[in-house]
Amino acid sequence: MPEDKMSKKTNKERSIPKTASNTGSQDKKQMQSASAQLSADAEIEEEPAGQPAAYSMRPAFGESFPLPIVRNIISTTMTEKLKDKIYDKDIAKIWTSEIADEVNQKIAASPKVKRYKHVVQVMLGQELGAGCTYLSRCCWDCDCDTSVTEVFSNTSLFCVCTVFGTYQY
Repeated sequence: MPEDKMSKKTNKERSIPKTASNTGSQDKKQMQSASAQLSADAEIEEEPAGQPAAYSMRPAFGESFPLPIVRNIISTTMTEKLKDKIYDKDIAKIWTSEIADEVNQKIAASPKVKRYKHVVQVMLGQELGAGCTYLSRCCWDCDCDTSVTEVFSNTSLFCVCTVFGTYQY
């Protein structure tokens, strides 16, 4: 009997020869299937149920467009540029672009203005005692977007500066 068991054992070993290439390919297949299973399990674990998305569609409390800071930037810039000026239509074009550029740069440099795009609009005219109507419109989200308007005037000229702040979704 012992010979019979040995002969069966040798027959089994002979039927599946173990070579280096055969064992390596089987190991690779097993590792690939195991890694595929692990990656599928990892994907399921990475998305916990009930967790909100990390991307916010609205500004968090206290992160809205900083109206007092922007209002201060506008008024100080207009006062510095136009304090003792007399209206001249040729130089008014330069003053207008200088005010708009300076306000734009100061707002962009402010760390309080995160995820907001802003538009600066400046209108400068001669003070003649007549009335003036200034209207601006924009399509936006009333909950997140806002605008600030400041007016400067002296005996010779008036200047209206408006900054529109829109939240980047």
